[in-house]
Amino acid sequence: MEQALHAVKVDGFGEDLKAAIIDLEMALKRKYLQKRLKGNLNVAIQNLDLVRLRRAIDEVTTAGFLSELGIELEEAQGLLSKLERLELIKKAVMELTKLSHCRNKELLAPPVQVHKVLMALLIVLGEEPELVRDWFEIQVLLVKTGKMSLKRRIQEYNPANLSTGSAKTGS
Repeated sequence: MEQALHAVKVDGFGEDLKAAIIDLEMALKRKYLQKRLKGNLNVAIQNLDLVRLRRAIDEVTTAGFLSELGIELEEAQGLLSKLERLELIKKAVMELTKLSHCRNKELLAPPVQVHKVLMALLIVLGEEPELVRDWFEIQVLLVKTGKMSLKRRIQEYNPANLSTGSAKTGS
């Protein structure tokens, strides 16, 4: 590269050509960075990875690709918002006291909202919708222990494993 620049200097175009080559290298580096950041966003979106999603969004914002990656960034931010909400719900469920958990098990007929929320939760966790329509069946699932305990299943839940059918049924 230096030899080529030196040879061109002889003809009088050296500085202009050198500046053009530097501009071209910078443009190529920026294009490569944009492609890499777009790939990072897409991988984070596909994997429903909260940490990677935050990092990828920050990288795109910091690098200044807001207009170039606007569509991907908008999708990532929407997904990030949903995943953060899911994490808050997960934490809230995990913080259920044993007392409130026991109260739910003892209810003969819970408020409609409680029944619906527990139905949706259990469907998202993989239970068949027909099984959780009946309150008695939900109570049976609430008292399970070990690997099938509600708390454990919530702790181990990964949104990437959620099927579209379960998501639609659970909502």
